[in-house]
Amino acid sequence: MAYPASLIAYAFVKKGIDEGKFVTQMKLQKLVYFAQGYHLAKYNAPLITENFQAWKYGPVVPEIYEDFKLYGSKLITDTASFLPAGTDQKRYLLDTTAIDSIQYTWNVLKDYSAMALSNWTHQPRTPWSNVYNPAEKSTPISNNDIQKYFEGLLLR
Repeated sequence: MAYPASLIAYAFVKKGIDEGKFVTQMKLQKLVYFAQGYHLAKYNAPLITENFQAWKYGPVVPEIYEDFKLYGSKLITDTASFLPAGTDQKRYLLDTTAIDSIQYTWNVLKDYSAMALSNWTHQPRTPWSNVYNPAEKSTPISNNDIQKYFEGLLLR
């Protein structure tokens, strides 16, 4: 099952708060991107329902940007007034594959900076670098390209 990107983002924000390893919006975007890639590669299915777009600093889901833009580049330290976009106040129970993808991604990437993750997405032949056009902010990055790239990373 695929979930709203904002719900998966919220799971990462919560992990950051719980562990005292707060995330910024940029890092949050990259965590969701890497979780999506891992999930596509391991389970052959998307983790999130939305598509990533190739923005200047890497892959972005606009809904996550909208949800967390009030933080700017500051650390996200609480979620008191946060309701993930696209959830319609509906309760979601994450399945075991979603939990695995979130936990795996968090364990591997929690100590990386937002800039290090952004730089990683900018490497040659990454899904972002293959489609990024500075004149076009909303170029989609296909799940197929993300899956192929992460299969290459995970199967090496």
